[in-house]
Amino acid sequence: MGLINEITKKTLFISVIDDDAIIRTILMRILKVMDFNHYELNLEAFEDGLQFFESKRLAEKGDHFLILDGVMPVMDGIEILQKVKKIENRRNIHVLMLTGRKSETDIERALKLGADDYMTKPFSIKELQSRIERLIKGMK
Repeated sequence: MGLINEITKKTLFISVIDDDAIIRTILMRILKVMDFNHYELNLEAFEDGLQFFESKRLAEKGDHFLILDGVMPVMDGIEILQKVKKIENRRNIHVLMLTGRKSETDIERALKLGADDYMTKPFSIKELQSRIERLIKGMK
């Protein structure tokens, strides 16, 4: 029975996009220990939006979960969100903004552009895990 479950798991492509190497490392470690028994995780981190889009990662068939920093030098989280919004089949792309931008205007803008959730830095690891679990479980 365990083998059948392994075979039927869908791949979830999780992309962490943040210019801060420490944050990328922390997020990757958190994600590696989380268990989503209906998904096989494919994790990758990127320094900015340009690097992310150049990787052609969104061309991979399957569900995608993006964790975006709001403030990055080359292409920030809002710019990434705007580009993702223009993708034809974007129903399988889910976004968590994780950023130092705390203004109501920034939060409202990101949510209106299609972010599924918004958290500010500094963040609680337990809260972050709970939000990620809720969002990913809702993707089934």
